Amino acid sequence: MITINNFLSEKMRSLGAAAYKKFLCNEVIQNWSRLVDENIAAKVKPVTIEHGILFVDVKSSAYKDQLKFLSEDIIDSINAAFAEGEPLVTSIQIAKGFQVANMPPEKISEPSFPDKNITLEQITLSDEEIARCQRQVQKISDEKLRQTALQTLLSQARVQKFRVANGWHKCARCNAFCPPQDFFCETCAIKARAEMVDELFKIFYDEPWLKTSAAQKILLERMPHMRTECSEDAVESARTSLIQKVAGRVRFGDEESPDVLKLVMLEKRLPPDKLTPAIIRRTLIDLQFNLADQAKILRYNSRTQRFVN
Repeated sequence: MITINNFLSEKMRSLGAAAYKKFLCNEVIQNWSRLVDENIAAKVKPVTIEHGILFVDVKSSAYKDQLKFLSEDIIDSINAAFAEGEPLVTSIQIAKGFQVANMPPEKISEPSFPDKNITLEQITLSDEEIARCQRQVQKISDEKLRQTALQTLLSQARVQKFRVANGWHKCARCNAFCPPQDFFCETCAIKARAEMVDELFKIFYDEPWLKTSAAQKILLERMPHMRTECSEDAVESARTSLIQKVAGRVRFGDEESPDVLKLVMLEKRLPPDKLTPAIIRRTLIDLQFNLADQAKILRYNSRTQRFVN
């Protein structure tokens, strides 16, 4: 059994069964790496426990299928470690933190995993679903064209039903369907990543000296749904892009303008009180050399592309 703080445990127990159970659920989250195998801990992150369901965020879509076979062992390990009467966890469901927060109660009672993957060949449409497709093509006067359109709609309806049966859900922004591990469809994901970069620009523009991890933390507080997208590489890429944008407004030699100071703080990750004239001059010389080379490369590529086209 996982060792927990006895004083805190008794204090929470005195507040009632519901508060104590919530405390134990939090202990599961905090002790996750000690409860499961290290390979599982590296790929599966616990989100929360609600109504006996452990919600987890799976980093790899390929690992989702493996998790189905490991779920019983994970459940047994948790309940054995916190043997306090009725089991803490009865099932496991894949969902990200922001999805759980907005999940209606009726959704929480759905099974964690299907017994087996459902194939497209197993999907059949109900009479009502077929009738709905037929109504959509009624206005097409040409019989051959109407039948072709009907077969297309029926195929699309089967594919959508197949996806839902395998855990697909509607995009958070539009009606397109997404795989279980995704929050947005591909189109909305592109827009969300662009919004993330804009938000990182704002963060770095306000505090250009921030380290990567600090900027990443602020971004995730503002946009928690971008957790899988906001890697350290993505943050550094945004910083580099902003450096290039600010550098485009800088006149090298003017060492006291706000843009120059901001540029140096971005590049060196230094707060204002750590800047010195020597640091500013050295940074500007380095940037002038590096950014000039990048500009030459861009101009060369642009000319080459025109010739190719």
